[in-house]
Amino acid sequence: MGFDAGRARLRGPGMFLRFNVPDEGDLLADLRLDADTPLLVVERGGKRRALSVRQIAYHHLAQGQLAGEPY
Repeated sequence: MGFDAGRARLRGPGMFLRFNVPDEGDLLADLRLDADTPLLVVERGGKRRALSVRQIAYHHLAQGQLAGEPY
């Protein structure tokens, strides 16, 4: 079964707090994450961004720019 947007019960654009991702973040090697920390990694135009699944589970959405394009 596919996603049916008509069944979504959203209360408006402010329903979830957005996670504003900075244009340049910390290097993963500098963050001292546990080796088993789940990450969501996206790539666009040769640029990469990694977000912890925990961040996304709390905020539900992230916004910023990657390779000059908004997301």
